Amino acid sequence: MWELHCRCWYNPAMIVLREADYVTVPWKNGGGITREILKVPPDTAAFDWRLSLATIEQPGPFSAFDGYDRTLVLVRGAGVELDFGSQGRAALRVPGQLAAFDGGAPTSCTLIDGPSSDLNLIVSKARAESRSRLVRVTAPEILHTAGWEETLICCVTGAVQIEDAAGHIATLSGADVARCTPEDGVLTCAPDGVAPTLLFVAALRHPGNSGRKPIL
Repeated sequence: MWELHCRCWYNPAMIVLREADYVTVPWKNGGGITREILKVPPDTAAFDWRLSLATIEQPGPFSAFDGYDRTLVLVRGAGVELDFGSQGRAALRVPGQLAAFDGGAPTSCTLIDGPSSDLNLIVSKARAESRSRLVRVTAPEILHTAGWEETLICCVTGAVQIEDAAGHIATLSGADVARCTPEDGVLTCAPDGVAPTLLFVAALRHPGNSGRKPIL
């Protein structure tokens, strides 16, 4: 069974991680806090991938993660401006906007208008492969899990119902996350309610692994 760093709602298929249960930990550089959603492996500092919900309350430098790729997705707040030094700048002003950058590059942020909350995916360059995208759900959308060890479906705005190939259904809202594997088969995502629904979807695996569920 998957070992998790938070309590979770579980059915025989997908695992749903609820925002209310995420574990608060300090940034590596002590400059802020993040709420850890999951980490693989769960009990080592040199993780292969980690997903968290970070709270940015003041300007300053990001922690350095040499050897990792990072993706930051704005979830709440007026956003941040990111400075990557010689690698340029980026601004996240609307929930769902994202920035992908080298975790080892000196990076600092400025708040646009008060605190913001951001999904933060950090993936090892040497030990993992990933593919991520934003999916706007206005009608039923199909997501495939085949070929990846796990697929993370992260609710950014609105609410969504996810049905797996066996007919199990879960509803995500807030910044909830569904953790899915190839055993869940083809997933159908449909909006739950009238508010716009936006998902951040990340597929992850270890090199050479085409979908076997890892033993953690």
